Amino acid sequence: AGKHVFCEKPIATDLPETIEAINACNEAGVKLMTALQRRFDPNFRRVKAAIDAGEVGEIVTVKLCSRDPSPPPFEYVKGGGGIFKDMAVHDLDMA
Repeated sequence: AGKHVFCEKPIATDLPETIEAINACNEAGVKLMTALQRRFDPNFRRVKAAIDAGEVGEIVTVKLCSRDPSPPPFEYVKGGGGIFKDMAVHDLDMA
């Protein structure tokens, strides 16, 4: 119906499904956004603003560390994507 798509992470569980979702949105002429809310956290926004304003030199290495305040429930861990899929995606998004 011409509405943009706001999708929880991950978009899909494998690359072909991800490409399919991207292509479907492109064909429909709508935007596809992954729900990685941390990019809007004040500290991350401040870093981005400092980079954009030239307040820091050339970026050579970015070291990020993401973690939740407490461990997730066991049922989530059992069915989730593991630490890489569940947390590293935030670090990749920030990079």
